[in-house]
Amino acid sequence: MTPVDVYPIRLGPADAFAAARDCLERGQFEERVVARRLGRETLIDFPRLAEGRTTLAGPVEDANAALVRLLIDGEPLPAARAEALCGAAGIAALRDLGVLVPDGDDPSRLVATVLLAPTHGVWIAQDTPPRRAGVEVGSTVSMARDVVFPAFTELTGQFLGTLEFAAGARVLELCAGTGVAALIAARRGAAEAWATDITERSVHFERWNAALNGFTHVRAVRSDAWDGLAGETFDRVYAHPPYVPALTHVYDYRDAGEDGEHVSRRIVQGLPEHLRPGGRCAMTCALTDRTDAPVEQRIRGWLGDAAPEFDLVLLQRRDWDALHAFRSVTRRKEGYAGVEAWLEHFHALRIERFVHCSFELRRDAVGRRPVTVRRRAGARVDAAAVDFAYRWARHVAAGGTAEARLTGQRPRVVPGTQLRTSRRADERRHWLAVGATVVTDYPVAAAVDLPPAAPKLLELCDGARDVPALHAALRRAGAVGNDVTVANVAELVELLLSVGALEVPACPVPAPPNGT
Repeated sequence: MTPVDVYPIRLGPADAFAAARDCLERGQFEERVVARRLGRETLIDFPRLAEGRTTLAGPVEDANAALVRLLIDGEPLPAARAEALCGAAGIAALRDLGVLVPDGDDPSRLVATVLLAPTHGVWIAQDTPPRRAGVEVGSTVSMARDVVFPAFTELTGQFLGTLEFAAGARVLELCAGTGVAALIAARRGAAEAWATDITERSVHFERWNAALNGFTHVRAVRSDAWDGLAGETFDRVYAHPPYVPALTHVYDYRDAGEDGEHVSRRIVQGLPEHLRPGGRCAMTCALTDRTDAPVEQRIRGWLGDAAPEFDLVLLQRRDWDALHAFRSVTRRKEGYAGVEAWLEHFHALRIERFVHCSFELRRDAVGRRPVTVRRRAGARVDAAAVDFAYRWARHVAAGGTAEARLTGQRPRVVPGTQLRTSRRADERRHWLAVGATVVTDYPVAAAVDLPPAAPKLLELCDGARDVPALHAALRRAGAVGNDVTVANVAELVELLLSVGALEVPACPVPAPPNGT
């Protein structure tokens, strides 16, 4: 028996995949339709019936509901009912490809061997999560070492949200699992898309998913980081690598060496050889700040002599200390058994904190100093937020003073910006303005303390005044004294621009995703 024979899904002839696609299309098995019926915006982190979902939980009365019940919920359905609603040819194709098999408890029913669902315009098959209706499954459920990392988790959704897809590009997804990012890139117009993984199981799923979607320009290759890609170069590299510290390797999709950086480090180290000039690499993972260097400095060190060719933008999603890392690694929510050894281990590595982040390396720092920027991410992170942080860093790196950089620019307030004013009662019990705080959550998260004149400045920033005009208006309103100069106002405006509270034509703020 070959390794391919033990996988739940089979690579079949092109006409079988065509019939399966036709079945899914006729059943409107697309993210927009299914998500709406489930009462959601997307299918990222969706609940199945076994997890208590109440929408689309009644009798199966149409093809779309049948596909959801079988392929997403993993629940059995009478074969006759599935064929009547979805068409005999489509169900036969899904059976030929190994997606549907007779239920072991009742052969007259069909049950799915994988979870198959739509996302971002493609269909993705993955290993079924270890759960069935009526069965409570805890964290002790055994999974195969090479289990395929799911494409519909919140973590995968965060990773996908940061990616910029370029038509005509040669794209590579490393540590691809199902190959979801490569497949989306193919759907969005990539000239060629590669998906690689260290496990043969994931590579099999990547090939199967490419065939299901009818892509002939997607290539799936087994590769441990760059080991199987000698001589290949790409315009875009995407990676959502394993990043859990592990002294004993258990799961390929999760465990990444003693510090959790083994795979991420190798990916960055290979970019000088494999990323084309003008190319971009986008990664979402957890890295570490250390006593001798913060994470952004360590990423630059991994690039070696080619570091000056790369700009780096890092958005920090969250961070945690060594104790929390111990709990995450060991899955222990309480108690301290074994904690001392782990803390000593992290201390020996000089780890101060773990940082879950999305970062992008752009290989276009030619004829200038590269930029390095680290910002705190808001609740939503997308490619536009990453690009804003990059554009702002380039704006400041151009040199000169804030006043010179803002010449001719007319700032305006960005919708959604919050202003919190602070007042203090004096000895006569009169309330005096003593300061203000501006809060933003997109494109970056920030809470900036400002002087008392800030509310009036924000009121005046309507896109009609440049900095000298704002300074004059503040003087006329009595908001600032003679000691405040145009340069001072320019510096304050730039501070507000840097966090997305204001915008100017030279560096506009993107609209938040989904209008949030």
